[in-house]
Amino acid sequence: MKILLANKFYYLKGGTERHFFDLKKLLEKNGHQTIDFAMQDNKNFKSPYSKYFVSPINLEKSSLSLDGLKAAGRIIYSFEARAKMEALIRAEKPDLAHIHNIYHQISPSILTPLKRAGIPIVMTVHDFKLMCPNYIFYTEGKVCERCKKYKFYNCVLHKCVKNSYLASKINMLEMYYHNLLKIYKNNIDLYLAPSRFVANKLIAFGFNKDKIKVLPHFIAQPETNSFSKNNSEESISSNDYILYFSRLSKEKGVNTLLEAMTKIKNKEIKLKVAGIGSKEEELKEYVKNKRLQEKIEFLGFLDGKSLSDAISSSLFTVIPSVFYETFCLSLLESYNYNKPVIVAKLGALPELIEENKTGLFFESGNSDDLAKKINKMLENRENIEKMGKSAKEFSKKFNKEDYYKKLEEIYKKLTS
Repeated sequence: MKILLANKFYYLKGGTERHFFDLKKLLEKNGHQTIDFAMQDNKNFKSPYSKYFVSPINLEKSSLSLDGLKAAGRIIYSFEARAKMEALIRAEKPDLAHIHNIYHQISPSILTPLKRAGIPIVMTVHDFKLMCPNYIFYTEGKVCERCKKYKFYNCVLHKCVKNSYLASKINMLEMYYHNLLKIYKNNIDLYLAPSRFVANKLIAFGFNKDKIKVLPHFIAQPETNSFSKNNSEESISSNDYILYFSRLSKEKGVNTLLEAMTKIKNKEIKLKVAGIGSKEEELKEYVKNKRLQEKIEFLGFLDGKSLSDAISSSLFTVIPSVFYETFCLSLLESYNYNKPVIVAKLGALPELIEENKTGLFFESGNSDDLAKKINKMLENRENIEKMGKSAKEFSKKFNKEDYYKKLEEIYKKLTS
């Protein structure tokens, strides 16, 4: 089968791209031909279809300049993306399109030519952009669902996008335009929700429940859990530390974790923070002001072997999110390395934890409760190991073989 895979980024930018490339590899391993569609970027992996990729655009800044107005136009509807998709369809004639994150840099303008060509469209829902102008149901320091029932004007009232009236207004207009045209609802044949939580949110926001299927992401089992020497050996060779690994942004709740570390009974335990992001300097300043440099260490961005070493050498990991996670590959990756996880009881995370067996819950945003759960975990090292083994077994439910069987059934049903 020829399967068109569309995602705005064609390099490893985050969890969405990681799943995208893992899926591409899985499909090709099972004999399918994959056809790429994305945005041009110097960081992109090589693709034989790159000539069809849309031109690059920088959406980091909003302004009333010509470039800013072009960017706003691209967000709402891209004639370039539609034309390039039409050319790709003529050249390759795909049997099915599997869409991932196409918002803004590509836009849903590519859906119409796919539908006109009679190509079934599946969309994996990686975030909440179909329902929320700022993607994450989080603004002004807390979870927010004000835009329910098409009240997207709240995005402007609360400056939900980049704390900017202009950026928020553009995103508001985008949401009203796409919902007025029903450009997603009329063209997507099936939404793949990575968790029941995401599926329930889609239904609550007016999406047809008959066009939604829960299909959790898969994760490959690691080849080895052994520690190997690398540039970070000095900082991660001891296993008397807790690990956080993800981006350093406000919704990830890292500040809650840092506060909790000031309340840990065992003064020998350290926290290692792997990741980069918009809150990095603010978090480092907090550590400096609280004189926690000996207790909390920032490892920067880790990937591949350096990340697996950091996970496998830790005692356990923490996911302190203060927003709705749609899934959590980092949680499963911790399980992969026999590590239990302490997680905020919010969003899809409760679906991935068997409390007191594979990990512990704490109240999201509550540093006292998080400290309590960290202390509880540290009181019994043998139990950490026991929970780690249970976590490893739990992770096997999310194997690529079962995922592929379910996905293949979906593809066959849509193309029959």
